[in-house]
Amino acid sequence: MRKVFSLVGIFLIGLVTLWLFYYFYRRYVYVITDDAFQMADVVSVSTQDISGKVIKLFKREYEPVKEGEPLFKVDDSIYRKDVDALKAKLESLKIKREELLRKLSRLKEQIPASVKINQENLKALEKKLQQLEHQKLLEKTNYETSVEKAKSEVRAAEKGVEAAEVSLDHWKNQYERYSRLYQRRVISREQFEEVELGYKEALHSFEAAKARLQVAKENLKSAKALKNRIEIVKKQQEELKNKIKSLREQIKISKADLKRIEELNYSIQQLEEEIKSTEHQLEKVRILLSHSLVKSPVKGFIAKKWKEEGDFVSPGLPVYSVYNPESSYVLAWVEEDKVRDIKVGSRVKAELETCKETFKGKVSSIGTSAGSIFSLIPRDTSQGEYTRVTQRIPVKIELEDVPLRCIKPGTNVTVYIEKR
Repeated sequence: MRKVFSLVGIFLIGLVTLWLFYYFYRRYVYVITDDAFQMADVVSVSTQDISGKVIKLFKREYEPVKEGEPLFKVDDSIYRKDVDALKAKLESLKIKREELLRKLSRLKEQIPASVKINQENLKALEKKLQQLEHQKLLEKTNYETSVEKAKSEVRAAEKGVEAAEVSLDHWKNQYERYSRLYQRRVISREQFEEVELGYKEALHSFEAAKARLQVAKENLKSAKALKNRIEIVKKQQEELKNKIKSLREQIKISKADLKRIEELNYSIQQLEEEIKSTEHQLEKVRILLSHSLVKSPVKGFIAKKWKEEGDFVSPGLPVYSVYNPESSYVLAWVEEDKVRDIKVGSRVKAELETCKETFKGKVSSIGTSAGSIFSLIPRDTSQGEYTRVTQRIPVKIELEDVPLRCIKPGTNVTVYIEKR
């Protein structure tokens, strides 16, 4: 019996020895971590530039989807009505333009050749005068608007300074009171630092408000200087009016006809501009109408459906999240003291938890900073409270020939990276 127990003991000791040898051998050859996950490029799909109610969802969660395949449709009834209204308006404007062009053609045939030259000269001068009048109105409007805006900015800036000063006085009193309390150890350092931060922010806001007030005053000076432009345009108008008066004396006989032609030309010009504007509006509405049917930008699978039929959506709010399995990779977090043992191109074996299978791959990139640097609340060791914690560096791994059934972004992976 003793021999049996002795043999069993020797056998167990041998197994443990072999296991320990295998355990340390693997760690000598590989950098091993189970802090790794499957990842993939996930695309959030939303409307591009329209808002509305979702009237149709074409895909359910986890379904496959092709690139360019419809995902959902937004209510487009408003855009269809706009298209119909703009089409009708455009047709009406074109008909009116044709009528004016025929009328203008008849009038031009009735004008003598000698008068026609003078009429064209007069038309050019009057058109220039109209442009100057329009320019004067624009300059005047720009001057009045700029001055009023600048005054409003000054008033707003002055109020901002007053408000910032009131806030600063409040926080200053709070800071002085909490400082005394903190010195007497009545309050905690965190309470004192919170008030101190508020005081610094109030001081910064006060300085910023004063700077805004100075800028607003400078803007007001610049705005008042715009009045000189109006006087320049007025002088140009006076010179042009004198030229027009001289030319009109030469064409008194056909003044009425010339005036009618001028009016027709101006009306046609206005119609042309309105037609172009309407065509531009129609094109924009048609584009918006086409955007009501949203298609998948990539081939892959529906990872998440965020909205239901009847929900309201707007640009930037996702309705679907789609990922392409071909973009899948493994993100491993390797301890900082082991990163030096690997390099880009190092061979990898990865065991996927989703299917308990092992696949080969290689390191495609190594992070340049630890993950802790992106923490929302970074560690503060300035007060001497420090405990060394081993940081981890992200390592991106591309696997080979992973079947679709094993690709599950977010699932756990154990990786074995060959040491260099």
